[in-house]
Amino acid sequence: MKQLILNLESRSESSRYWEFGVNTCHAPLWFRNDLTAQMKRMREELGFRYVRFHGVLNDDMDVMRADGTFHFDRVIQVYDAVRNAGMRPFVELSSMPSALASSDASLCHYGFRSAPPRSWKTFRELIAAFARALTEHFGADEVKNWYFEVWNEPDIPFWSGTMEEYFKLYDLARSAVKSVCAEYRVGGPATSKTKWIAEFIEHASKPSPEDPSEGIRCDFISTHAYPSDLPFLDSAEGDVKLQEAGVLRTLYAAARAELDKTWGTDFPLFIGEWNSSAGPYAFNHDDCNNAPFICKTMAELRAFCCGSLFWNASDIYEEGGFHYTPFHGGYGLMTVNDFPKAAWHAFRFLRETGPEILEASFDEPCEEHGVLASGGEGELRLLVWNYRRPGTAGVPLEFSLPPCCGAGGTIERILPGKGSAYETWIALGKPDFLNKESFDALDRASRVVPETFSGGEAVRLMPGSAALLKIRRDGKEENR
Repeated sequence: MKQLILNLESRSESSRYWEFGVNTCHAPLWFRNDLTAQMKRMREELGFRYVRFHGVLNDDMDVMRADGTFHFDRVIQVYDAVRNAGMRPFVELSSMPSALASSDASLCHYGFRSAPPRSWKTFRELIAAFARALTEHFGADEVKNWYFEVWNEPDIPFWSGTMEEYFKLYDLARSAVKSVCAEYRVGGPATSKTKWIAEFIEHASKPSPEDPSEGIRCDFISTHAYPSDLPFLDSAEGDVKLQEAGVLRTLYAAARAELDKTWGTDFPLFIGEWNSSAGPYAFNHDDCNNAPFICKTMAELRAFCCGSLFWNASDIYEEGGFHYTPFHGGYGLMTVNDFPKAAWHAFRFLRETGPEILEASFDEPCEEHGVLASGGEGELRLLVWNYRRPGTAGVPLEFSLPPCCGAGGTIERILPGKGSAYETWIALGKPDFLNKESFDALDRASRVVPETFSGGEAVRLMPGSAALLKIRRDGKEENR
């Protein structure tokens, strides 16, 4: 049995960066009442403050017509919906309107146009007009709180141009946004697998042709990573080979190191997209094991990043066409039927951690097991996970608590059938449509069941699960 080692004297303020934000699929889905209702709930229960999505410049948003005129009414309606949900936009400037695209190249069910503009001058005018429209509607003081990210994953087929052409696109978009308000925040490169970071830093460090005194031509770095063998799969189905979760730690540590040596340790680095795999409709997204994956990832990346944008908020999603079945491997934290997945509860557990992070570890460390300890308001909170590595049955976890936990408290476990309804859906025969009986069964299975425990009890956690312990302080001050 392992021993949990806890040092109450070693404290640091929690950045709570896991509450920064989340992604949804593409802009027009914000016209759906079911998605906006889910997003309001996520703001209230998970604390997400920003939301990012593809395609604000897509043809279905009607921003540029064949006659060359610009129209932003639909985009403003979408951002009004975001603000009404209590969140703010992390604006992804994509994709290329067909009236401006240099070719018909596109991908995804909804037609993400990947081509460079046939008129770079018109592209800059479009982005400047867009920034002005947002400013007129929302006010500069509000938009200063937003982020403008140039494009999505230009290192893979979301961009059919070269890296140099992407840098030109970035420069023009940044110049256009800054021409409206110099305080607006613009960044990139929004690449997959944390690619192009060194090259982008070198490019954005060069003097601006328009203003040589500008200095660093970037306000934040955003980049993506998934622990799978595929950066993107443009299809409705896709089996993936999963990598161990620690690959995200390796990738973001390297990106952080590049920033530290050039722009400094305080320069903002965002995890723009991440999940347990990049493959669309892969059932690891639904599995109970996604909860410890999230807990482990968020605990490990907090040393490198200032904000997380999980992909994706909801299974109300259309990259490969809309899927209606209760579970179909969708990226979302919540199903199309509004059932929270295990992944949802992982973010809820993270939100319920305290304001101060405490030094904590197991006396026998291993890659599968981890703990994030926190304190505040006379209570200890221990977020513990037992991650099941791909291709293994996992390693059972049993541990004892230190004397300062002697008062006991409550424990919530994310388990199959208790916080993870996916396994219950399998047991029901994987129904495509739900009757009242099966709906109620999945609803019950999606809920975590709190239990009480005493400080002298050993805590057990099965592979592929996570737990949140809330421990009453009994006045003792032992550190171990």
